[in-house]
Amino acid sequence: MKSFRKKIQESRLKTHLLVRSWLQPKLGVIGTRYRLAARIRLANRCAAKHPKTTFAGVAGTLLLLLVSTVAIDSGNGKQSEPDVSSIAAMEPVFQGFRTIQANKDIHRSVLTDMTVKGQLLRHELDSMIAIPVKSREDSLRIILKYRQLENIVKSIKNNDNP
Repeated sequence: MKSFRKKIQESRLKTHLLVRSWLQPKLGVIGTRYRLAARIRLANRCAAKHPKTTFAGVAGTLLLLLVSTVAIDSGNGKQSEPDVSSIAAMEPVFQGFRTIQANKDIHRSVLTDMTVKGQLLRHELDSMIAIPVKSREDSLRIILKYRQLENIVKSIKNNDNP
């Protein structure tokens, strides 16, 4: 079963390829009709010959756009209040995100605790197995600890691969 993220990625790629296959011939016709490739090469050649003039032209155009945008916005007259309702509507999303993060932290700490407990059980098992002569109680404790360790390992594996 594919993960949800992988399905979304494949769907986006498929959509991208469909749009590209539909758009590419249309843009190719426009590029040919207006001889865009030749004009771009000519503009690049001119920019390479006159770098300072090109920089001044680009910087001047951007400055003109900035000044005109500021003038239009300030000349508009009315100052619109920020839409607080849209921000307030986002609070449940943020709350959900905080809940998810808290659950991840809890899950991570539980896995860490289980890992530590598993390591302790393994050390106990190693020391109990190293005893040369074991009593019946020792053997029962070994079996019990081994089953506990098995359960911890299964639980950790199931949490790693949901």
